[in-house]
Amino acid sequence: MEERNIILIAGGNGEDRKLLGDPLSNTYDIIEAADGKQVLAEIQRRKGELAAVLLDWDMPLVSAYQILQVMQSKGMMEQILAFVTTVEPDPDIDSKVYSLGAVSVLCKPYGVAMIRRQVLDRLEDAVQLRSLRAQVAQKEKLVEDSLKKLDGFYDNLLDAIGSVMEYRISESDQHVKRIKGFSRILAVAYRNEFPDCGLDEDEINRIVRGSVIHDIGKIAVPDAVLLNPAKLTEDEQQILRSHTTKGEEIMQQLREVQDEEQFRVSCEICRWHHERHDGSGYPDGLEGDEIPLSAQIVSIVDVYDELVSERIFKKPVDKETAFRKIMEGKCGVFAPRLLQCFEASKKLLELFSDNN
Repeated sequence: MEERNIILIAGGNGEDRKLLGDPLSNTYDIIEAADGKQVLAEIQRRKGELAAVLLDWDMPLVSAYQILQVMQSKGMMEQILAFVTTVEPDPDIDSKVYSLGAVSVLCKPYGVAMIRRQVLDRLEDAVQLRSLRAQVAQKEKLVEDSLKKLDGFYDNLLDAIGSVMEYRISESDQHVKRIKGFSRILAVAYRNEFPDCGLDEDEINRIVRGSVIHDIGKIAVPDAVLLNPAKLTEDEQQILRSHTTKGEEIMQQLREVQDEEQFRVSCEICRWHHERHDGSGYPDGLEGDEIPLSAQIVSIVDVYDELVSERIFKKPVDKETAFRKIMEGKCGVFAPRLLQCFEASKKLLELFSDNN
């Protein structure tokens, strides 16, 4: 048995309590209480040991009904099984005690077989049920830990892929770290500014995770184009722009290691982070709200980081100039609500950039 190995028998007279206790005493330690106040005191004192209470319906001082109310309000019914004893069957009593979580009503005369069947069998069932619940909880914990490890593995994989891309382009992985931080700052600002937008914490985490691999499609772009310091020809520009659709194709190959919602967000970001509010972007020329919010958020912070960061072929601009360029539409047209959030996040973005 579990450590809850005591049964409390309360109310009635001493002979009744002995009749109830004797058939149970081989399996459980029996304690008695003459009235409701003693019952409440014993429940409080022995709540970690009690397996069951048998309460006489007509118990003095504090009634069985009141004790059941207390036990229910404190969430004790699963840990301590409650039985009620009565002189004779009464449907009204049954209705009241069962509604509060009692498991059985025992009526006089008490027979040994009835007590064992009603009390011991129920207690044995409860022990087995608690054991099964503990096993299920343990297995759920193992599954949860495994999923967390898988999530961590997936995050590390994406970070590594993003870092490889940045090393290839600019010999630094700081862009990946900044994009993650910028994306979270702007997404939280958007949620705060527009509570009806549907951005909850899970969706924000998906956007931050997806932001890491926004340029993953550049893996498929030849070095002659990707690292070309000169002005690109029209054909070369088309090759470079293909990194958006290539990125989505790569995400399709990673579908099995991410849940459906993360897969959706990752694809949105990869394909559409170069779309613009006025339809002038690529690859699909989406306009306005046709562009998923995830892609809009990563799009504007990607432009911001591109402006304020030093790369092999460019010097950074100061943060105030970068901010003004974006707000004035000189780096493509962004949604008014997005710009509002970008402006509200200005100081945080600058601080994060300085620290990274």
